[in-house]
Amino acid sequence: MGTALPVIINPAAGPERPVLHALNRGFGRDADWRLLITRGPGDAARFARELTAQGARKIAVCGGDGTVKEVAAALAGTPVALAILPGGTGNALATELRIPLDLAQAARLAVELAPRKRTIDLGRIGDHVFVLRASLGLETLVLTNTPRDLKNELGGLAYPLTALNQLGQLPPTRYTLTIDGVPIEANGVQCTLANSAQMGVSGLSLAQGVSVDDGLLDVIVVTTADLAALADIAASNFLGQDLGSDILHWQGREIRVDADPAQDIALGGDIVARTPATITVWPRALTVIVPD
Repeated sequence: MGTALPVIINPAAGPERPVLHALNRGFGRDADWRLLITRGPGDAARFARELTAQGARKIAVCGGDGTVKEVAAALAGTPVALAILPGGTGNALATELRIPLDLAQAARLAVELAPRKRTIDLGRIGDHVFVLRASLGLETLVLTNTPRDLKNELGGLAYPLTALNQLGQLPPTRYTLTIDGVPIEANGVQCTLANSAQMGVSGLSLAQGVSVDDGLLDVIVVTTADLAALADIAASNFLGQDLGSDILHWQGREIRVDADPAQDIALGGDIVARTPATITVWPRALTVIVPD
């Protein structure tokens, strides 16, 4: 294959904006690049697999976290480097890795001659791979119930607005967890199995001390969903440590989760499983281009 940088782009992701103009400005006159445009779910992963088979060493993806997840799953376990061009609503992984959210700046980073590369973990549940987190409870409802027109209008703020509409409406769930063989029980409105706790909203993280390359998944149970709990989470981000009793936090390599009543498990907005289920970490599975 040629040396042109393949750029997988999801035209349906994120707000309406002149994406190609920004990419052209960022890549500059000297860069050689070509577009592969998705038309539906699965296209991004298929493109990535085909490019890998053709010998690509670096693949760029312009879209939201869902598109990035598709490409990451296809590149997992290979030496191919992923360049993220944030084009979605939340862009949580880009925020986590400090990749510029400005498309032109991210494109400039993607074509650097000797970019810094970071090898990060992934999570696995059945045949599915995730970069950010698997969620049960409140976050699953928020991700699956936030309308596309609201995301187009408000961007990342659409998610907390949907969450606010759910406050006080969720009864607590009894979660039975087995973390690396240790049984734990907790009551809460949300359980998250996180590789990254980054929410993609102004750099807000659900919990502190979560790393995408520590070889562990973080198990986070939110015990209550009210304004006081949201205030604690916001304050935790400013202080860099978990506050109060609203957030319960453990770490492990293999987590079995059950819920009473049973709950759907979602990756992003896609429901992929139902409790009980087992989630494991895949250490150092994906190479990503990041800033110095």
